[in-house]
Amino acid sequence: MIISVKILARRKKMRGNDNFGELLGINVLEVKRGYAKISLKINKNHLNFSGFVHGGVIFALADCAFAEASNSDRQAVAVQVNINYIRPSSEGDTLTAEASRVSEGKTFSLFKVTVTKEEKMIALFSGLAYNLPSDKAT
Repeated sequence: MIISVKILARRKKMRGNDNFGELLGINVLEVKRGYAKISLKINKNHLNFSGFVHGGVIFALADCAFAEASNSDRQAVAVQVNINYIRPSSEGDTLTAEASRVSEGKTFSLFKVTVTKEEKMIALFSGLAYNLPSDKAT
């Protein structure tokens, strides 16, 4: 895991760990200013009734990467997100989500998140974050 001491301190100040991400089994691999890379090893609990990874799991993985990246250097909240599912994934796969800031403004920032398995894209997520004013941030 590659996370600077400054970003770790920021995460703790904002209320500690991501309990939901931990419940799913998400691993944070790297976080730096405006960027995050996380992964998830798929098990039977992540599957839908068709035997493929549930769309909600893929969305949650992308959303967790978005949250890490958008909160890496300031406090932000999601105001709009979108996901497109491109191909299925199955038990035993390791999915990786990489979030990058595409545009940064004073009030809003736009992020692109790709979810891949073995370097093939399975989903594309975009997220718009509202950057909280410093006097409103925790």
